[in-house]
Amino acid sequence: MSDFTSPRSFLRQIDLSSLDLFVLICEHGSIARAAEQGGMVASAVSKRVAELESLARTPLLLRHARGVRPTPAGELLLAHARTILLGVEHLRDDLGEYARGVRGLVRLSANASAVEQFLPEDIAVFVKHHPDIRIDLRQATSRSVARAVRDHMADLGVCSPSDEVEGLESMPYRHERMVLIMPNDHALAWHQELAYEEALDYAQIGLRDSSIVQEVLNQEARAGRRMLRQRIEVDSLSAMCRMIECGLGVGVMPEGAYQRLGEARALHAVPLTDAWAERSLKLYANSFADLPAPARHFAQALMPKE
Repeated sequence: MSDFTSPRSFLRQIDLSSLDLFVLICEHGSIARAAEQGGMVASAVSKRVAELESLARTPLLLRHARGVRPTPAGELLLAHARTILLGVEHLRDDLGEYARGVRGLVRLSANASAVEQFLPEDIAVFVKHHPDIRIDLRQATSRSVARAVRDHMADLGVCSPSDEVEGLESMPYRHERMVLIMPNDHALAWHQELAYEEALDYAQIGLRDSSIVQEVLNQEARAGRRMLRQRIEVDSLSAMCRMIECGLGVGVMPEGAYQRLGEARALHAVPLTDAWAERSLKLYANSFADLPAPARHFAQALMPKE
């Protein structure tokens, strides 16, 4: 008698080829036609059906003059068999994809600094070696990046450390240096380097308040009991460069971003001597070990090379 109390025992007594034959029988309404389709003799197919009925402990097919049709138990088996065989087909396809190379989607969230400076080149190298992996890149503030990772809206995040990254796993990514950007003919352009406090006399072009850099600048102004003359707030570093080029103020951005966005313009950069002007970017995930294969490969590609 079949043992339904043990899933493992049940699994050992059933095989995929019998399920496939049962589906063929139900689709053709005939054991003979199913046998022909499956490249078997009818007696062998009938034996497989008998084994399934013994395992199920109930009839699975009703015989009639024109062939067979499933009983209610047979209908239940047919539905499950189709689901199981479809899963096997998907498994075959997925394993085939791994044999040809990992494919899939990486959901990446990153702050403006990472997007403007480092990620384009890193992504270009990665997709060259993994052409079947797509990257969905969303730019956001560092805090929003961390929240996206924590809420599983992104597999990976690249941003500066903040209170929002608590509880996330991290790996080092890049270091950056902040500079003060101004028009070439600005009064501060002659400096080799300067402290940010010296720029507080001038109108500022800044990122939105949720930017960590912007928060630091506000703190610097409060510490010096000065008012930050924030003339314009923008959403991107490229917009900041354009505003500064038009003489609307000065602004702070990573040196690498200036080299890509500002050097071709009539702009000048002066390194800042403040301690906060040297900062790190990190790669964040809820758990690097539990990442989907495409995201895990991408994270490994972003790790600093020794």
